[in-house]
Parts: sequence; C-alpha cells; structure tokens
Amino acid sequence: MIVPNIDPVPAPPVTEPALPTNLRLVPVLAPLAGLVIKGLLLTIVTLGFYRFWYKTALRRYYWNNTTLAGDGFEYTGTGKELFVGFLIGIAIVLPLYFAVTLVSIFGGALLGPILAAVLTSGIAPAVFLMLAYRGRRYRLARTRYYGVRFHQTGSGMGYLLRTVKWLILTALTLGILVPYLRRALERYKIENTWYGSAQGSFAAPVKPLMKIWLVLWFGALLVIFLSIGAPILYSSGMTALGGVLTALLPMLGLALWGVWVHYRVCEFRLFLAGTEFAGITLESGLRTRSVIWAQVRYGLILLAIVAVPIGLSVMTALKAKVSPAMDGGLETFLTGPLGGSLSALMAFGVFVLFALVTEILLRRRLWQLRAQSVTVGNLGALDRIIQQAGSETGGVGDAFDTGFDVAG
Repeated sequence: MIVPNIDPVPAPPVTEPALPTNLRLVPVLAPLAGLVIKGLLLTIVTLGFYRFWYKTALRRYYWNNTTLAGDGFEYTGTGKELFVGFLIGIAIVLPLYFAVTLVSIFGGALLGPILAAVLTSGIAPAVFLMLAYRGRRYRLARTRYYGVRFHQTGSGMGYLLRTVKWLILTALTLGILVPYLRRALERYKIENTWYGSAQGSFAAPVKPLMKIWLVLWFGALLVIFLSIGAPILYSSGMTALGGVLTALLPMLGLALWGVWVHYRVCEFRLFLAGTEFAGITLESGLRTRSVIWAQVRYGLILLAIVAVPIGLSVMTALKAKVSPAMDGGLETFLTGPLGGSLSALMAFGVFVLFALVTEILLRRRLWQLRAQSVTVGNLGALDRIIQQAGSETGGVGDAFDTGFDVAG
C-alpha cells in the first residue's frame, strides 16, 4: 500500500501582540536611600573622585526605572567614561585660563585687564556651551530603549552660533525674546536627536509662552522699581511708604516664583507636544500645582532640618545665660574633643539629610511627576523603527566617542 506524500500544513507564524496605540511612561519608585548614602560616603572618602561613579549610578537608577509598554530604558554609561570626560574638559579649559592669565600680565596695565575680561566673559562661556552639547550627545549615545540606541548629530559650534544669535536678539529686546531663544535651542537639539533611524522633528508654538513670559517680565520690572524706590523713600523721610514697598517685595518675589514655575511647566508641555519621532508623538499633562507643592514641601523639610541644630544652639546659649555657673563647663565641653566630635557628627548628619531630601523628595519626585504625565502616542511606529534598527549592520551609533560628559 502506497501512502500518498501529503505535505504537513504549515503552522501559522507566531507574531508578537501589537503595542497599544497610546501608553504612559511609568516611573518605578525603587529604593534610593542606600544608593545616595553609599555615593555620598564614598565621594567624601575619596575626596570627590567617586562622584563620577555616583552620578552614573543615579542616572542608571532613573533611566532603568522609567518604563514604557513594560520595558525599561537602559543607561550604559560608566563612571570611567565620565572621569575621562572630566579630564578632557580640564585639558580644554585650563589652557584658556592660562592664556587669560598671560594676557592680564603682559597686556599692560590698561589693556591687559580689558582683554582678560573679554576672554573670560566671551570665550569661556562659549567653550562650556559646546561642551554641554557634547555632554548631551554622550548621554543620548548611552541611552537605549528596546535595544535601540538614541544618538545626536549636529555640532557644538552650530549650537553655539544659534545661542549667540538669539542672545543678541534677546539683549536688544531687554529679555522679551527669551521664549524664542529657548525654543530655537530646543529645536536644534530635538532635530539633531535620533532614535535608531528615526529623526526627531520639532514644531512647538511660542505664543502661549509669551503671554506668561510678559507677566514675568513686567513683574521683574516692578521688583526693580520697588527695590530702587524704597531706599529713595526712606532717605526722603517717607518711611511709611518705604516700609510698604519693602513689605511688598517678598510677596511679589514669591508670586513671580510661582509664575516662573508655571512658565517652565507650560514650556515642558508645549515642547514635548511639539516633538515627534517618525510618527511617535509625545504629550504631557504635568500640572503646575503638583510641581509647586513638591518644591514647597522640599523647602519646608529643609527648614525643619536646619531648625534642629539652630534650636539646640539657641537653647545652649539661653542655658548659659540663665545659669552663668554652667557657662564654663558647657564651653569646656563644646570646645573639647568629645564636644567637637559631636558637633562634626551633627554637621555631617545634616549634610547627609540634605542630600537625601534633595534626591528623594525633590529630584525623584519631579522625575516621577514628569514621567507619569507623559503619554506616548502611535506606538505602532515603534515596531518599524525596531525592525529597521535590527536590520542595520553594525548597529546604531557604534562610532560615537566616549567619556565627554563634562557636566557630570
């Protein structure tokens, strides 16, 4: 009996489920206190040498704990690269300051200081701007998502030229064009940012920001006017009116701080909404009141931390004043080895608390607020980017230099 040759029915191809259309970024609040304490202690023990590895650990914490569609971002930078970048930055900056010193010495009594001031105020900031752009390039080259690397094109010189152009225009308008300056620089950065083969595009409006900025601008003029007018009124004998103006200054300053926070939040939302990568869109619902409350809470906790040693000092002084017989013994104790050690330990404890509160209750809280407010749209385009990046020979961004994040 001959059995017919029947080809088996091929199994249907296994396809991964498509990503949802829109998803939010998810910040994962992993433990952080141990990392901060370890980083601080090692930085102090090594006289600051460990700070490059500490900064890298913090970045890895925030990158790896920001997830999208169940997958976390990845930061592959190392402390060694940051240290090498620091040395490169020193090698660039030190000759500039050496040149400034030579100019000030040999340039003459009149011309030397002028040329030195021009070099210091012009060339040094320009170099730092270019280094900052290179630092962003390094951070992007060390950031991945779904195995696909970000990278940055453009040049530090191009970034510098745009900055100088808009700084001149902003100065000529007495600061009114600051939102245009910030948008121009953000556009240059985003349009030179790549995720795999997808180039960023930027089209954020600036008019909504101008309305808020003008409030800030006129508010700053009012602060300047009151600051000048109050002493004049005091000297003219109008102390009552001068006192009113002086009392208005802190309230006005607090109000301007709130407007400034609102401006930065609106800027974050508008710039993010104007950013796109090959059809992938971004949107943020960050709220000003959440950011203000995070900063107010942080400030109140710092005040409470400072109030403890200050309160102890005041109580000690009052006891010595009420009971002079205790003054000598207390003074001897405080200036002795044990008292000095306790004071140093208390100062170190306050320093560690400051660092913990700053990192956990301010920086991590602001990262959490920003991340959870971001919605990524049209994630279907992500599949095409990943497939295209996977088919590229040599990977994306393998030729980028290492170790140039001089910003730390």
